[in-house]
Amino acid sequence: MKTTANQPSLKRSLDNLLQIDSYGIPEAQVDEAMNRAQMRILPFVYGSLTALFVAYALIQFFFLREPGADLMTAVALVSAVVLGVVCYALLQGKIRARWAEPLTAVLALIVFASIQLRLFLTADPKQVANLALFIFAVSVLFISTRWYLLMLLVAFAGLLHAVLSFPDYPDWRFFIVVMLAAAASGLVAHVGRVRAFRHTEILRIVERQQRQELRRRNLQLRTSIAVGQRIVSILDLEELLDQIADLVWEQYRVYYVGVFLPQERSRHMTAGAEAGRAVADGPLQLQAGLTGHVGWVLANGETLVVPDVRKDPRYVSDEKAPHTCGELLLPLKMGDRVLGVLDLQSEQPGRYAPDEIPAFQLLADQIAVALENARLYAQVKAFNQELEQKVAERTQSLQEAYARLERLDKTKTDFITIASHEMLTPLTIVNFNSQMFLEDEAIRANSYYLKWAEGIQRGTARMQAVVDSMLDVARIDSQSLELYPAPLDLPFLVRQVSKRFQESLQERQIKLVMSPMAGVPEIEADAEAMQKVFYHLLVNAIKYTPDGGEIWVDGRPLPMQLADGRPIDGVEIVVADTGIGIAPEIQDLIFEKFFQTGEVMLHSSGKTAFKGGGSGLGLAIVRGIIEAHHGRIRVESAGCDEDLCPGSRFYINLPLKQPTDGSFNNTFTASR
Repeated sequence: MKTTANQPSLKRSLDNLLQIDSYGIPEAQVDEAMNRAQMRILPFVYGSLTALFVAYALIQFFFLREPGADLMTAVALVSAVVLGVVCYALLQGKIRARWAEPLTAVLALIVFASIQLRLFLTADPKQVANLALFIFAVSVLFISTRWYLLMLLVAFAGLLHAVLSFPDYPDWRFFIVVMLAAAASGLVAHVGRVRAFRHTEILRIVERQQRQELRRRNLQLRTSIAVGQRIVSILDLEELLDQIADLVWEQYRVYYVGVFLPQERSRHMTAGAEAGRAVADGPLQLQAGLTGHVGWVLANGETLVVPDVRKDPRYVSDEKAPHTCGELLLPLKMGDRVLGVLDLQSEQPGRYAPDEIPAFQLLADQIAVALENARLYAQVKAFNQELEQKVAERTQSLQEAYARLERLDKTKTDFITIASHEMLTPLTIVNFNSQMFLEDEAIRANSYYLKWAEGIQRGTARMQAVVDSMLDVARIDSQSLELYPAPLDLPFLVRQVSKRFQESLQERQIKLVMSPMAGVPEIEADAEAMQKVFYHLLVNAIKYTPDGGEIWVDGRPLPMQLADGRPIDGVEIVVADTGIGIAPEIQDLIFEKFFQTGEVMLHSSGKTAFKGGGSGLGLAIVRGIIEAHHGRIRVESAGCDEDLCPGSRFYINLPLKQPTDGSFNNTFTASR
């Protein structure tokens, strides 16, 4: 009972002795790799022993002529034939790797039988010394400790048999000590070899997996870039959608590819393009929300990986191909806007692993850029058609209006050329690469590289802001600015916007005084648009106020009057500063697009630096948004003087309610 109880403990000790870090590789896979490696060595071992047995037979027959030489010669030749046949089978690859250890045991037993045969035919107990050599030899042949221990038992059984056969031999104690020493040294050699062998095979498996993963990632990245380069220059939306679906299917060969776009002013989506083996007769009509996968991604703007759609609670059978199991859905986003959803479906469950998402996300980002380019192109195309129609209808008596329309047309043409072809596409590429740099561990570990990468990202963000401003101006000029009026607490909004400048104000030591504006009532206005208004006004005030100056923001209820004399309720917000002021002759021009005071090339690159440069669009956007809300903006200043700093005051007048029937326009004035 004691021996039985100790056996598991001994086994655990041996297992712990051989235990090494497997790097997450399954034990069965490591064992299989070790067996294959052993099989690569066995042909050489079998071939070598075949030659040794043939040489032994010849030496025994012609030179030694020991007692029983004829039998030993015959046994050696038979052993050589057996070993040669097995060697040939190994070379032909006809034996599976799992037989590596048993074949090694067969080899060892043939050698052991030869040693025992010579011992008893020669009746020389000194031949027992060969068993010590046998023990050490098998220690480096076997990769399994169980097989090695079995061979030790066989060797000591041979020793015991020899002791019993020659009991009168006086030196048995010496041979027993030699055998024990050989067993101990053999065990050390066996453990060291097996650990090294096992560790080598584990590292080989890890390296092979890493190489395969690297090749797979590289292929995905190259494919995504190739697809993106082909679609980014297509400006026709219908052609673009078809190209996206076809190209993605050609490159990835998924079961189904769908590009879903939201409908205008609706929560429904339509499959703009589809490809694959499971395309239905008509496009799918889906609804954004929490029940369907496509709708969920559109509503939340997040990537969704579904290993098995049948086990997902958001599963809706109507939006799936017949045999879909695994699914990957990626939002097509530009900034915070979700332009659509790219849906990849597979017949295999778990087809899309989480580590594949970055490569697919790159593809989705490039598709989003292509969609945005196509949308902008369609808008500008419509703008140009509208302008051409208006210009065609003008007469010679409206020459001034015609010239203004011509300038607007050139502005829009220049805008789309810069934004669509020269800025948006390379800006996206730069932004993507800067993100890749910031996520790279080697770059984050190097402070110099990290500083450069962060600088690139900051520059990209600032350029994106310029592009956004140009888009706002284009929408204002084309009267396509979409507003969604809702009740708005104007003082609260102004305070929230001002918080974005706390760091700049502290750095410039400028004091911002916010009046409580307790009497200012709620107005109907678009909150996002009004944020832009006060953002640009505060930027302008900070930019032209010297360090240590002050800025005030105040407001009050103020009735307004329509052009026909009818009064309406309104509010007035004042943004004042102790800056350098504005010359009277340019107080109307500062609200024009791209107008800047002073030498543009001498301006600082800082957005809130003193007299810092800018795009010249901020105040134009402010006026456009205010007038779109049926309001009015004006400026008062005693003049421009950098020494006396007379300051300037911007007055914004807005009605409390927005019209629903077009009963009034922008030609009203504030009552004083």
